[in-house]
Amino acid sequence: MASPNVSFEIQVMADKHWVVAQFADDEDKAKAFADNLLQKGNHSAVRVVRDFRRLDGLHTETVIQEKTTTLRASVADVSLSPVSDAPLCTQLADFFAPEARLTMGRLVRKYLDDVTVTPTEMLHSAAEMKRFADKGSLLFAAIDRIATLQAAAAGGDAKARRDFLSKSWDELVARGRKFAARKLKVPKTLADILAEVEKGGEEHPYLCLSMISLRLLESRSWLGKLEILIGWAGEAATTPILPMIDGIIADIVVSAQLIQDLLGFQSNLGAALIQLCNLAEGKAEPAKFSPEIFGGLNALFATGTLEQAKTVLLSRVIRELGGANPLSRNEPKQEFETFCKVMHRVVSHKGVLGGGAMAEAILHRITRIHAHLGTVTASQAIDLALSAFSDHTLGVQYLLALADGPLGRGMGAGLTDLLIAKVREADHINKWVPIRKPPPERMTALAAANRNLLAAEALETETRGGLGRHVDEVLARYLLDEEVIEKIDKPDDPLALRAIRLIKFCGSGVLIEGKSLDLARSRVIEHLRQPQFEEKFLASVPETGKAEQHLREFHKLLLQTGFR
Repeated sequence: MASPNVSFEIQVMADKHWVVAQFADDEDKAKAFADNLLQKGNHSAVRVVRDFRRLDGLHTETVIQEKTTTLRASVADVSLSPVSDAPLCTQLADFFAPEARLTMGRLVRKYLDDVTVTPTEMLHSAAEMKRFADKGSLLFAAIDRIATLQAAAAGGDAKARRDFLSKSWDELVARGRKFAARKLKVPKTLADILAEVEKGGEEHPYLCLSMISLRLLESRSWLGKLEILIGWAGEAATTPILPMIDGIIADIVVSAQLIQDLLGFQSNLGAALIQLCNLAEGKAEPAKFSPEIFGGLNALFATGTLEQAKTVLLSRVIRELGGANPLSRNEPKQEFETFCKVMHRVVSHKGVLGGGAMAEAILHRITRIHAHLGTVTASQAIDLALSAFSDHTLGVQYLLALADGPLGRGMGAGLTDLLIAKVREADHINKWVPIRKPPPERMTALAAANRNLLAAEALETETRGGLGRHVDEVLARYLLDEEVIEKIDKPDDPLALRAIRLIKFCGSGVLIEGKSLDLARSRVIEHLRQPQFEEKFLASVPETGKAEQHLREFHKLLLQTGFR
C-alpha cells in the first residue's frame, strides 16, 4: 500500500534543466512511466525522484533512477512541425473535429502558412488537397507521423493506422471532387450561403463549410480571411453557421505568423501573452501597429461565441508560459517581474484562466526561473509560486486549478493537504484579500473561492463542505465586524431605497449561500414582516407617480433572489 508521505516525481531533461513531467504514488509505476518516456525518443534523459514528507513538514528528495539516451533523429519530412499527440480518428467525421484540425494545423504549419490555407479550407477543397498531396512526400510523412502517435496512444498497430488514414484521405478527396463538380458560384454574402445550404439535407454542415471555403480561398491573407469571417459573424448570430465560423477562426489563430501580425508591437513575450489573454476574453485594446480588424475580432470574443478560438489562444499562452523562451528577452533582469505580471493576469480571484494546464505551465516556468538554485522540485516550485502571489485568495485559486490537472492529480495527498491547510489557516478576511481592496472585490473574492472549493473534484465531498463553510464563516464575520448590512440599510434613508438596496445586495453574487447570505436575507425579512410594509414602501418613494413602479421592481427582485 502506498504511503501518503511518499510520492515519486518523473522528471525529464529540457533545455539543460530537469522539469517535472508526471507524478506517481508507486515506485514501479514511476519507473515504468520514465522508461516509456525515454523509449519515445523525445527526451535525452529522464529520472525518478523519491519525495518523502517528514513529520516536520519538510521534504527529502532522493534520485532513485536516472537514464540517458541519444535523441532519435526525425525521419519525417523537414517541413513538418513537432507534435507530441494526435486524437484517434475512427470515422470520416472525426477529421473535421476541432482536435483533429488543430493537430493538422500544427503538424503542417509551415505548408499552411506558405499557401495561406486553413485545415478547414483544405479538407473541403479537392484542389487544395491535390496541391498538398503533390508537395513531395509531405502527405506520406504526415500520415506516418500521425499513425505512429495514434498507435502508441491506443496501443494499436501503426501499419493499420497508416492504412486507415490513407483510405480516409482518399475518401475526403472524393468528397471534395463531388462538391467541386457542382460548380457552384462563390458566395459573396452569408445570405448566398444560407440559400444554397437549405437544400443540403444531411450534407448541410459539409456543404456550408465548403461554400465558406470557396469564398475564403479567394483571399490569400490571414487578415483578409478574418475580415470576411468577422463580417459574416454579425449576420450569423442566430444561425448554426456561427459555430462553424468559430472553428475556422480557431484554425487561423493557430498561426504564429498571424498572431504576430494581429498583436502589433509588444515589448516582450510576457506582454504578448497578456494581450492574448485579453483578446481571448474580449478585453483587449489594440496595440501600436495592430491591424484595423483587431477591434472587431476583440468584440467578437467579448460576445463569448468564439469558444474554439479562445481555447486555441489560451493553448498558445500555456505552451509559451511553460516553455523555454524568455518572457523578457531584451531585459533578462526583469524576467521574474514579467513572469509575475503574466501570472497575475491568468490567476484571478475568480480562478485560473486555462485551468489545470495553465497552473502546470506556471509551475514549469517557476522551475526554469529558479534553476540557478539547482534542481527545483515540484513542492519547492509550488512554494515559490505561492510566495509570488499578491494575496492568499490567488494562492488558493492556483492550488485548486493545479489539483484539477494531471500533474496535480499525480501529486495526490501532498497537494490536497497543502490546499486544505492554506484554507484553514486564513480565518479572517484580511488574510484572504488585502484591506486596500474595495469591499465588493473582497467579498467577491471569498464568494468565488467558496464556489470553486465546493466544486473541487480533487477533494472529498465532506472536505469540500467543511472548507466551504469555513470561508462562509470568514465572510459572515466580516459582515458583522464592519457592519456592512447596516451601512446598506441606513435608518435615515427612505424604506423603498433601503429595501431595494438590500435585495440587490442579496442577489449580487458577493455573498455565500449559507451564514453570510442568511444575514442579509434576515434583514430583508425583517422589513417584509413589519406591519403595512407595502403602504410604507409606497409612501417612502419620493418621485411622484413612481411608487407603483418601484414596488413592482422590488417584487421582481424578490422572486429573482429566491424569496417567496
